[in-house]
Amino acid sequence: MIMAMPTIRSARLQAESSLDVTTLRALAEHEARPVRIAVAENVTTDDSTIGRLLVDDVDVVRFAAAAALHDRPQLHEVASSSPDKWVRAVLAHLYADDDQRSLALAVQQTLAVDPLGEARGRTAETTNDVQIFEALLADPSSTVRAMCASNPRISLDQMERLITDRHRAVRAAAAANGLRYPDDDQLVRLARDESVEVRCAVLFRPDRPRRAIELIAEDSDEMNRHHAQIALRDERAIIAPAATQQARAERRRAQRVRSFGE
Repeated sequence: MIMAMPTIRSARLQAESSLDVTTLRALAEHEARPVRIAVAENVTTDDSTIGRLLVDDVDVVRFAAAAALHDRPQLHEVASSSPDKWVRAVLAHLYADDDQRSLALAVQQTLAVDPLGEARGRTAETTNDVQIFEALLADPSSTVRAMCASNPRISLDQMERLITDRHRAVRAAAAANGLRYPDDDQLVRLARDESVEVRCAVLFRPDRPRRAIELIAEDSDEMNRHHAQIALRDERAIIAPAATQQARAERRRAQRVRSFGE
């Protein structure tokens, strides 16, 4: 075992740095999973090799191949039908940080009805198709509906459906994770929500209006009330400045994306 390590290490380094497609194809058959992962992560690797790695016997190799699909749209349809549910989930979230790109409509439609809730939820977060988004807003799973809140394209009316959802986890996700919305009026109403968790989510949202904090300062829940009273004196005492800056940057990013309501 000790004698084999240099061989594996050497092969992995070659897989990471090689620009030769033939070499990478051969390394994709290597018995060591770190080598095959390195092949998947190498941008020079050709599509047919990535396609083989998508059905590798080892899950982490399949995940690495799925994560390599960002600039390989020709493989998206294949990945959307993968027997591995987590390959499909990785695909659904492929462009989560790129508001200018989306999966092809046919691929989104496949993922929007995926049996795995995580895949449908990640599609809800990233889809640029209003019909798909509307369907996911009505998904039977509260987890999927909650994930709709993170889509930067959500309209005010669509957010209204989330903040009045029957499930408190959906309302809390809307309060915590909504980007363009909820607006101040919606946040004030959420500050009066019957759920302690929802009111807490409002309180720890960096851009909530002061009126929401004032309402929670009179909260029936002792911890909510305590933290709101602290926030009225100095909100930096309950939300770190770095977290506030990151949240505001995310919300500014959302403003640059065309809303489903426009």
